[in-house]
Amino acid sequence: MVLLKGLGLSLLSSMAWGLLFNVPVRTLLACGFAGLTGWLVFALLPLFGAEVILCTFVAATVVSMLSQMLSIWLRVPSTNFSVAGIIPLVPGSLAYKAMLAFVNGEYINGLTLGMQTAMVAGAIASGLILGISVFTIWRETRHARKRAQ
Repeated sequence: MVLLKGLGLSLLSSMAWGLLFNVPVRTLLACGFAGLTGWLVFALLPLFGAEVILCTFVAATVVSMLSQMLSIWLRVPSTNFSVAGIIPLVPGSLAYKAMLAFVNGEYINGLTLGMQTAMVAGAIASGLILGISVFTIWRETRHARKRAQ
């Protein structure tokens, strides 16, 4: 039940983010699908023993590669999908807890939570870059084979 609720909320939040940033209406469902897929990967990897940072990295990589494919299929920039797709992965509550710890004078706890937030944000950025790189290398090798023939 929790998984279904998370899937629905990630779909809706990604679609709302796309709506907020004026993506074409025909791509709103695809934006939601990118967010849903990223959150599904993020939610399923801990079942195999993965830590939060690795889950976030893999989910961001999947979102990035899916965004590249959706951009070709729907003929719109991939940022429409990648930005909306990573919204469910953003560590907003973790950053809030870090700031709250600093305000309450719990500096060690605040630093710990702040570093965790920075590591999750770094995992998102690294995953997006890796997905773009893998897709670009795959596309270039495919075109190089076609040129060689």
